[in-house]
Amino acid sequence: MAKELVGHHLLRVRIRKSIFEKLQETAQEESDRTGSHVTVSDLVRAACYNYLLIHEAVQKLENSPPQLGEEVLIISSPML
Repeated sequence: MAKELVGHHLLRVRIRKSIFEKLQETAQEESDRTGSHVTVSDLVRAACYNYLLIHEAVQKLENSPPQLGEEVLIISSPML
């Protein structure tokens, strides 16, 4: 019987081969740099978390009134 992934959800996605290969290279570079084993999954988890933090910050920024004399520049990022 398979062990349950407590507190986790398994996500399966399609990704372009060239992007996956670059993620593999980056994971190896991070492993070499840190001395800890870094996987593509580690990078994807970190990227998802960072995206959500940025998304939340942009929402707060868009919903806050500008202060007198301040200009706000919002740069949207395209989805892959």
